[in-house]
Amino acid sequence: MTARTGGPGGPDEAARELLRTAALRMRERVGELSERVMSRLHTEVPGFVDHVDDPDCSLEGFATMITMHLDRLADPERDADAARSMREAGRRQAGRGMPLELLTHVFAVGGAVVWQELVDTVAAHHPGDIAHMVRIAPRMWGFRERTAAILADAYRETLGEGEGEGVAGDGRRAARVLGALLDGRTDTLGVRAAAQALGVPGDGRFVVAVTSVRASASGTPGDDAFPVGAGGRVLRLPRGAGEVLVVLLGGDRSPEALATLLVAVPGLRAGVSPVVRGLAGLRRALTLAELALPTCASDGEVALWEERMPTVVAASDRRLAGELADRVLGPLRELPDEERQSLLGTFATWMECDGSPRAVAERMDCHRNTVLNRLRRLEVLTGRRLGHPRELVDLTLALDVLRTADAA
Repeated sequence: MTARTGGPGGPDEAARELLRTAALRMRERVGELSERVMSRLHTEVPGFVDHVDDPDCSLEGFATMITMHLDRLADPERDADAARSMREAGRRQAGRGMPLELLTHVFAVGGAVVWQELVDTVAAHHPGDIAHMVRIAPRMWGFRERTAAILADAYRETLGEGEGEGVAGDGRRAARVLGALLDGRTDTLGVRAAAQALGVPGDGRFVVAVTSVRASASGTPGDDAFPVGAGGRVLRLPRGAGEVLVVLLGGDRSPEALATLLVAVPGLRAGVSPVVRGLAGLRRALTLAELALPTCASDGEVALWEERMPTVVAASDRRLAGELADRVLGPLRELPDEERQSLLGTFATWMECDGSPRAVAERMDCHRNTVLNRLRRLEVLTGRRLGHPRELVDLTLALDVLRTADAA
């Protein structure tokens, strides 16, 4: 069967009629086309798997968008409906934190599937009119370019509307933007838009803290309690039983300024990242803060990544960490609990006091000679000498691993 190609409109009218006829045929296979889009996205777009729970990325969501696309191809008067649908989709995805690059990729895959099916439908049902595809193609690609631009503009405008909005209360969309940054799901364009949405400079100095309980729920410190300097800001995002704090550091402030305040929160443990430059570095900062957190041995302790790197490395493999602790401190197992804790506590205090027996004695309320005797006994039992750097490293790491394991 061949679509009508005659009439006063000539070739252009024939091409429009062919497009309308093919689009109506394709509407009968919208479900099949949706499955094809889903399959290609899972195969070709690695980041898509992070959004499979998004209603727009379901088979039903793809069916809705494909139907809208086909309706517009069958009736150009529905351009306004298509534009409205794309604006709504762009706004929804900006709110859900999907990177713009991924969003446009999803749209491109959907468009490619529709175009290929259109060609196949014309070839199968209207082989004599295949030449009209030369006229149809520019219209198809022009429509795709326009709708893609509408999608991207709506996305960027939606993020831009959140400028100055905090991540709290009714700032759920801003929270999703921050979550996308922390998960590394935001492309370069998205980072610029996210900076506007969060009201922070995209190239600012940031530090990330991960807490074991929510500092904001403990009564102190509040957002206004962090002396992060001129132009600084604190963004919060609940995560598990605790929360993530993203702090914009003003001036020459350091992570220690944040750590000092977190120590004051009752029952809190926290891991604090080093300073990173720009919002694009938040994912790495979060990873380092999460690695530092488990090295806290007790409540009220804050672990700065830059001070805990050796411990994190040693404890990164629990089996090897256990072997290290056992190899170095294993002989202490034969001691009574009280004596073992006395030796380990004295050594830990000696490290905190920069190796000063006098300072240890004052802190532990004992004689200086008692401190020295305990340290010598530790050397004898472990076979490690405190005056030899490599052997001191063994002892220090073994103690950190042991304390971290006990706390866990």
